[in-house]
Amino acid sequence: MLEIKRIIPKLEIKNENLIKGIQFEGLRVVGDPIKFAKKFFEDGADQIIIIDIVASLYSRKNLFQTLNKITDDIFIPITAGGGVRSLEDIKKLLEAGADRVSINTFALENQNILGNISEKFGSQFLSILIEVKKIENKYYCMKNHGRDNSGIELEKWVKFLKTKGIGEIVIQSIDDDGMCNGLDDNLLNIIQKLKINKPTVVGCGMGNLDHCIDVLNKDYVSGLTISSSLYSQDIVINKLKSELKKRKIPINEI
Repeated sequence: MLEIKRIIPKLEIKNENLIKGIQFEGLRVVGDPIKFAKKFFEDGADQIIIIDIVASLYSRKNLFQTLNKITDDIFIPITAGGGVRSLEDIKKLLEAGADRVSINTFALENQNILGNISEKFGSQFLSILIEVKKIENKYYCMKNHGRDNSGIELEKWVKFLKTKGIGEIVIQSIDDDGMCNGLDDNLLNIIQKLKINKPTVVGCGMGNLDHCIDVLNKDYVSGLTISSSLYSQDIVINKLKSELKKRKIPINEI
């Protein structure tokens, strides 16, 4: 049976605002994250990822409030992350309404704790976010919303994660973020060769329906995150799903 492909809006929040940048920089306010989340749910989104990009610098209070409001009216899986520094943070996000918790910096800096997280909460509740940047022809995993280089190459990190109880891996290309020119083909080839064998979501750079179809047509991709082009309505979820259905790419019906 073919895997159902997922369309996943990724909402980045700062304080109470939905924001968006280009290559993770030059952040601008887009609007109200609750309103956008509701629209995307009504348009047929399969899941929503919410990342508080300043939670590690300040607090998670805004993320909790946003989560509570979003989960009141939206009935699809919600993944939440940003500033997670402990098992207690994960517990609180799940209690606030998240179906899954996304971690990046915490995982890179505390690799030995991943097994404990899976044992305590179950692997299905854990999503590893990988923010990748190409530096001197190598793909490195970045920390703190792309600000710092972990020094760990993508291939090494993914091979390590494959040995752990991870529910999902989400790979984002910093270089393509907000550019709307499609996703780096070389990065996609590397992901294919890694044979992750876990649900693998990719994203950044989606500018039109053809970009999305090209990525979702790959059997090693489970889902696609989209941000800028959803805000501008250059991509509309129900129209994308109609095109995917025409091409016999398996989707959840709206």
